[in-house]
Amino acid sequence: MRPELEDTLAAPRSDPRDPSPSRTATSPRVAADEAAGLVSGQQLGHFRIERALGAGGMGEVYLGTDLALDRPVAIKVLPAAVARDPVRRDRMVREARAQARVNHPNIGHIYFIGEESGRLYFAMEYVAGRTVADRLTDGPLAAEDALAIIRSAALGLREAHKSGITHRDIKPSNLMIDGHGMVKVLDFGLAAGTPGVLGDGPVAQTSLAGTPLYMAPEQARGEPVDFRADIYALGATLFHLVSGKPPFEADTLDGLLSKHASAERPTLPRRSGTPRTAIAAIDRLCGRMMAPSPADRFASHDELIRAIELTSVEHIRPAGFWVRSMAAMVDLMLCGIFVGVIVALAALTALAAGQSKHSSGVFNDLALAAYGLGLIALLARNGRTLGQSLFELEVVDIATGDRPRWGSAAIRVVLLGAIPFVFTVTNRILGQFGYKLNDVADALVILSALAPVILLLWASLRSLGKQTIWDRLSGTMVRYRTRRSTPI
Repeated sequence: MRPELEDTLAAPRSDPRDPSPSRTATSPRVAADEAAGLVSGQQLGHFRIERALGAGGMGEVYLGTDLALDRPVAIKVLPAAVARDPVRRDRMVREARAQARVNHPNIGHIYFIGEESGRLYFAMEYVAGRTVADRLTDGPLAAEDALAIIRSAALGLREAHKSGITHRDIKPSNLMIDGHGMVKVLDFGLAAGTPGVLGDGPVAQTSLAGTPLYMAPEQARGEPVDFRADIYALGATLFHLVSGKPPFEADTLDGLLSKHASAERPTLPRRSGTPRTAIAAIDRLCGRMMAPSPADRFASHDELIRAIELTSVEHIRPAGFWVRSMAAMVDLMLCGIFVGVIVALAALTALAAGQSKHSSGVFNDLALAAYGLGLIALLARNGRTLGQSLFELEVVDIATGDRPRWGSAAIRVVLLGAIPFVFTVTNRILGQFGYKLNDVADALVILSALAPVILLLWASLRSLGKQTIWDRLSGTMVRYRTRRSTPI
């Protein structure tokens, strides 16, 4: 008995009246009807076949019942040619065992490996629901729904990659949505291991396998592939989900593969009801995922997942013009009160000392500088100012999703006050030399104070994350506060 096929359950046999010896779930007895399909009621080990679910180049899939645990399972029966080929057979068993070690809610689980009447089969988690391909028959998906599906699939593939597994056939029909809305990545039948992880390394890893509509160029050329081929296929799938059709189509296989390798990827079309900024952001994401060269794609699943999250408005929840403006007004009022108190105290101190004159401008500047340092400390320590706290906003670092670093917080505060500060200092310096600014210059000073408001309005209309110039230069963004215990 092969160790990797050992039956760990005392389960009913296929036919207890059969006089043939050692009829276990792993016995390799070859039956005359091994090439025939299974019928309802037939047993493989302790699994009863209920009905056929589908068939493909890598075998047939049936709905079955686990008689030991009384639960539905999906049973994949591999082709007889695979079961009889020791090399291919060992590879499939090795990969199934590797997949069985992957425990993640976005991966379909393998429960059992067995062999019956010359048939090598896997019992897997049965996912009751619709494939993403079925969802596409109703038309393109909403942008946020498409991003959520791709993010879930990326989470599952990231976990599989930790076990050295590359799927190699990501497509809408291999992504299932169960009754609870959970996305499951199915059918790792074309998966190939990573050298040094699964023992003997990849077997037939350079074979042309997969679905050409979503296939990475290097996979089509028969070159060794890694997780970046899955990222490419995910990008092609995302394009299909949002646009309603695959990124490339052709009348011949060679023509299709040639387009994936060298043709310019079409731009995602605009859709009514979807903001232009959202479509543009998804198009940029697809462009990076579907880069013809693997080196130009995301360097890790973590980087990909972060990029998907930053493309999803529902995930990042960016704060818009009005709420940020009101939070800024509260901060300005507090600043005015703070500066006014400092200047008043300075004036009272000067009067008490018998000084008829005092430099109120110096105290004003010192108070503003102190308030600015206070804002930097609040952002770096708490991720929000007092005004932002009032409106449940927070400032986060784009790269990490955590509160900004001290340097980023300082850049934000300095850039916010840079334009009015420059005009004020210029006015004061010129005054020292006896120059009086006219009304036009005074108007420019006022306009400079309104510059942040104008830039914020522009960013709210033109940017998906509603990032202003000080947001971008500091690598931060303002979003509605999250109650998550982990960064976004």
